[in-house]
Amino acid sequence: MRAWIFVLFAFLGSTGWSQDITYARDILDKLTSPGMHGRGYYKKGDKKAARFIKREFRKNGIHAFEGNYFQKFDLPINTIRGRVELTINNRKLDPGQDFLIAAFSPGMHRTFTPLWLTGDSLDAASAEHLHEKYDLSERIIITGSHHKKLTRGNYLNAHAIILKDEEEPLWWHVSNGREQADHVVIDLKKDALPEGGVESVEVRYRSRYIEKYRTQNVIGFIKGHAEPDSFLVFTAHYDHLGRMGKETYFPGANDNASGTAMVMDLARFFGEPGNAPAYSVAFMLFAGEEAGLEGSRYCADNPPFPLSRIKFLINLDMIGTGSEGITVVNGTVFKKAFGCLQRINKDKGYLAEVKVRDESCNSDHCPFYQKGVPSVFIYTRGKEYSEYHTITDMAEDLPLTGYEDLFGLLVDFVHSFAEGRKK
Repeated sequence: MRAWIFVLFAFLGSTGWSQDITYARDILDKLTSPGMHGRGYYKKGDKKAARFIKREFRKNGIHAFEGNYFQKFDLPINTIRGRVELTINNRKLDPGQDFLIAAFSPGMHRTFTPLWLTGDSLDAASAEHLHEKYDLSERIIITGSHHKKLTRGNYLNAHAIILKDEEEPLWWHVSNGREQADHVVIDLKKDALPEGGVESVEVRYRSRYIEKYRTQNVIGFIKGHAEPDSFLVFTAHYDHLGRMGKETYFPGANDNASGTAMVMDLARFFGEPGNAPAYSVAFMLFAGEEAGLEGSRYCADNPPFPLSRIKFLINLDMIGTGSEGITVVNGTVFKKAFGCLQRINKDKGYLAEVKVRDESCNSDHCPFYQKGVPSVFIYTRGKEYSEYHTITDMAEDLPLTGYEDLFGLLVDFVHSFAEGRKK
């Protein structure tokens, strides 16, 4: 009988953590599904993701500030829409795989005879001289990625520019899509150009610039049992790049469905009876990070409760690996909290390393840190997964190597931090 009891307890103990990662996997699958449209601003992917997070918060007993989980705000964004086609010498290329349209580009439906730019050291001054000599306003230029800087100011005054990119795979970003430019830029995979030369290029897609797109942060909390007016805060951005046209979307599993899943998992855990720590815990999931920390900046400027009541804030972004441990940005600033993380990790044998990093404004902790809130940003490290801003950053491939250990470390940190208030 005792053997059977031992086996039963061993089974129950082993499923405690596995249930956490099962929940996280479920969240990842939903957030990265095609129906979420890359959690961007074309086809309202951000709103679908926000409604899903809200339902999970409500189901898990997470409270809303003043009865509303959503904190709405506006941001400017240019969106690439409809059918996206790039045809070179009558051969259609694969969007997302062979080429990317820069997020700031206006819509286009034209056929060009291209002009090659082969100079290795063309600077802004010589580029301006070139376009003074030649009218390139109705031309498409093909050049190497070493001339990428020329595209930002469009010194060539070209109608469109194709950059043959030496990096693989191609990766997209939308932080430059806050405005719509007067020219088109296309990143092209280097082996997508035909060897015999390019005689014709056809570009076809639509775009829409939205000066004030209404989006939302999703925020909830659980009450602490001893000091409910003081908060520990977990944050992550749930948005990603969205769609480049109707057929190409960016799943954003590691960036940052992984951090979102962890915050939602922590909310589920602390929302269970008996798990609430002494302090209250707030869970803030931001939109607009990929557009330039828009959601976290708005929240820091318009907090749901006074920022002075935040004892500590932990931001989670890209936590899908972990074989080499974690890095704590701002760890050199908040040495006591970093030391606590290191001590817990050593005592429990969680992760391979808890590595310190200097202060940096590279994620959603930054707007809070700039307002004096004690804040760190944690990401995992490991060579087992390297997808970033690609169409192949998929949930089914994300290893979550250190997920359970990081989850345990954060839970222990919350309780240790709360216990420290007595000392």
